[in-house]
Amino acid sequence: METAAAARLVKRVEVPNPGGQAKPRIAPWKFAAGVLIHLSVPAYLLTLLVTFILYILEHGTAEGVFALMPPVSLWFVMLYAAVTIAVTGVAAMAGTIERARRSRQVARLGEDPAVRSRQELSHAIGLLGTMIEDPTIESALHAIAEAAWQHDDDRYQHVSRDLEKAAGTYASAYASAGEVQRLEVSRLTAETLRRFAHKLDDLARETGTAATRKAQTMAGYIASKYGDDLDSVR
Repeated sequence: METAAAARLVKRVEVPNPGGQAKPRIAPWKFAAGVLIHLSVPAYLLTLLVTFILYILEHGTAEGVFALMPPVSLWFVMLYAAVTIAVTGVAAMAGTIERARRSRQVARLGEDPAVRSRQELSHAIGLLGTMIEDPTIESALHAIAEAAWQHDDDRYQHVSRDLEKAAGTYASAYASAGEVQRLEVSRLTAETLRRFAHKLDDLARETGTAATRKAQTMAGYIASKYGDDLDSVR
């Protein structure tokens, strides 16, 4: 079973739902229908009350008003049913349009290599959640999760892709292995994760070195264009 530590690691690197539907949502047409059904009785009673008041104002007496209840009730049911069908139909169309928009948005995000890289990292850590009781695996996973991932960089994308593949292989092997075999699978997993962690450290150094060189190049450019004497700049 996935431990709390594994859940925290997954939470740290998980990708927000691009469709924005973190929780199941009620379909718009169901919501509209539910509201109208709950309002049907109050609306019916209000209709009878208005009919009663108007009848008294017109005739000056309540005699004969109850004879109007059957036709008024029939007209109310027909009209309210028509309104309910129309409103729920419009709500259903709006829901369909919204789902199509969200699907297009999810598809666009799914084609983004950076988004896929984040998803692969989150999935890999989730797969290894059952093995995190091994302290060496937990330590390596923490190092990987806390690394300065640059998901827009294709080098990091290759790492996340390979990490997900390795995590799937080891998690499957661990689940089907016996007690003795699990020790070997855990050892191999920890060794592999350490290699990934070292690779991420190397990439971080390379990225930092490249960024420093860019800064030095910019500083040289500014110095050559505006001069080295800062005292002359006022």
